[in-house]
This record gives sequence, C-alpha cells and structure tokens, in this order.
Amino acid sequence: MTLITRDSKFFPIILALFAALPPLAINTYAPAISLIAKDFGVHNSDILTTFATYFIGFSFGMLLWGAISDKYGRKNIIIIGSIIYIMSTVLCSFSYNFHMLEALRLVQGLADSVGAVISFSIARDCYKGAKLTSMLATIIIILLIAPMVAPIIGSVLVDLTHTWQSTFHFLTAYGVVMVIMACLIEETLEPKDRQKDLSKIIPSYIIHLKNPGFMLGTLASSTLAAALFIFISSSALIYLDGYFTGSLMYCSYYAACCMAAILANFYIKRHAESIQKLFNVYYTVSAIALSSMFLIVLNFFNIDNAFLYTTAMFVLCGSVAFSSTIVYSFSLNQVTHSFGTANAISNFSKNMVAAFGSFIVSFYHGRNLILASPIVQLGFTIMTIVILITIFKLKIECSKQRNL
Repeated sequence: MTLITRDSKFFPIILALFAALPPLAINTYAPAISLIAKDFGVHNSDILTTFATYFIGFSFGMLLWGAISDKYGRKNIIIIGSIIYIMSTVLCSFSYNFHMLEALRLVQGLADSVGAVISFSIARDCYKGAKLTSMLATIIIILLIAPMVAPIIGSVLVDLTHTWQSTFHFLTAYGVVMVIMACLIEETLEPKDRQKDLSKIIPSYIIHLKNPGFMLGTLASSTLAAALFIFISSSALIYLDGYFTGSLMYCSYYAACCMAAILANFYIKRHAESIQKLFNVYYTVSAIALSSMFLIVLNFFNIDNAFLYTTAMFVLCGSVAFSSTIVYSFSLNQVTHSFGTANAISNFSKNMVAAFGSFIVSFYHGRNLILASPIVQLGFTIMTIVILITIFKLKIECSKQRNL
C-alpha cells in the first residue's frame, strides 16, 4: 500500500518523522535523569553513560540498516527496524537495574537508527546537488522541532506521573506511528538499482572508505556533531543541577538553542544554490570555536550563568547546524552509488564520535561538568578546522591535476 509518494508535500514530513526518532529518544528521556539515578542508586551524571551506549548502538545500527536497505529496499527495512525498536523500548521501561537499562539503550539505539539512516538515503535516492541540499535542510528544519518539544514532553510526563518509565511509554507510541507511516510511503530504491548480492556490499564499503572527499567530509561532519551532542547529552544536568533553572526554564533555554539550528537550516533552504560551497562553513566553524572559548573564559572567572551559557550555545547550535548540513551535503555529493552504504558510514562515524564526546563528559559532575563541556567542545572544533584545511588542500591538488 502506497499513499505518499516523493511528489507529495507530505513526503519530507514523513522523512523527518523517521529521522526525528533519535532526538526524541534522547531528549524526552533527559528530564527523567534524576528519577532514574534515584531509582537505581547511582549519581546523576552516571546516567550519561546510557547516552553513550545509545550512541554506540545507534552507530552500529547505521552500518546494518544502510547496507541491508541497499539490497532489500528502504520501505520494508524501516518497518522491520521500527518493530525491533518498539520491543526494545518496552523492555527499557521494565529495566530492574542500571546495567540492564544501559544494555537495552544500546539495543534501542541499534533499532531506531533505521529511520535516521534510511530517511536520508531516501532523500539521496530522489535528489542530488542543490535540490538535495534544499531537501536535507527541509528535513532537518522539521527534524529540529523534535528536540524542542521533547524536553517539554518529558518534563510533563515526569511531573504528571513521577516515573521515568512514562517517557519510554511515549517513545513506544511514537514507534507505532513510524510503522504506520512506513507502510504508507513509496519505495524509492528501484529493483534495478539495488545490490544484487549482499557479498558485494562489503566492497562498496571499501570503495567509500577509499573516497577521500567523502571520508574527509564525513569526519568533519562527525566532529561537528560531537560538539553539538555534548550539549544535548549534558544540557539537562547543566541547567537543572548546575544552574538550578527548573524544568520550565530548562525547556525554554533548550528550545532557544534548537531554534538557532532551525533558523540556520531555513537560511540554507532559501539559499541552497549559492551557499552549498564548502568555504561558507569556515565562518560558522570559527563561530563555534569562539562560543566555546567565550564560555571557557566566563567559567574561568566564575561569572557564567544560565543565560550566558544559552547565548553561547545558541551560537554554537546554529553554527553547527549550518556547517554540518553543508558538509554532509558535500560528502554525499562525492558519492555516485550505494547511497545507503555511504549514509551508513557517515552516520556510524558521526554517532561513534558523538558517543565518545558524551562518554568523556560523563566523568564530570556538578560544577566540573559545566567547566569541562566547552573545553571538550573546543577540542572537537579544532579537529574540524584541521579536517577542513585538509579538504581545502585536497581540492587544490585535484584542481591542479585536472589542469595538467
């Protein structure tokens, strides 16, 4: 049954619904951190390890689903992955100790990565060039509504029920919606374009790994994502336990930062033809570095507060959103076939690096978490700058060789 095709105005909305599951799985759950810690008798910051295990599962899921969808098509794989996600999320709500929750979050991440990797693979099936950049921006604009509303949903659920399990009940219901939407959307990978043999998928991974433009773009996108995910994973603890803002102000501050990312992608969508060149990200990456250094200086003199932190994160989130969309589009445009596999590599790298960033900051508690976060973010930004310089030099060398 196919009711929604690529020509439908609902098509990007459905793709965004698929891609929105990961930020919902992260941010709906964040307001329940204190309840989970209390229930299992662990420190609040220890719960950040469940974000790390989620990202690890999510990363390996990207490799799995992207490759399989190149063989069997996009639609059926989303349905299968979503059903596994529903089962794992239900089991999360029945966790009887902290280690069980850590393990199940890994399985949950493994399963819900199906929507993220395949939604962008579907976009690449249908579009390329500036149209691909515009479509990615459209998806991301809709997608970024999820982390704005997720903390509000999580906070309301926690306040009403006084249980952390309620957040997982909501995520289970969302998974059911995903299955229904997957049944309605068209299949975008024609049989003639699919991998004929799963054994040929491994060579396609190797081909992508040997593509320097794609891999450097993927690495730059990954280090940018790490800077953002450090904010996402630690923001609840920083606002609620560090600055004592309360749930309402936490949601408001977090929504403001998400709005910065939405505005950045609106700008990309309107100017996709003129700004898709990679040099445009040099300015926004510099802004990410400056916002991190701004916070480091404020923290050093102990004059930081929730408003100043949000101001810096507003700049960082908007700049990361702009930069990562352009870099991601650049990397995909270096690929001519096996888009599911390429997306798998890209998102595996992105989420493994993000997991590493979340794991680093999970060692810090209270005020130390506030101090450490911008320093780690600056470290990943410096890595991004080095990679972009390498891409720039590579492009110059390729240009010289073409002129010979």
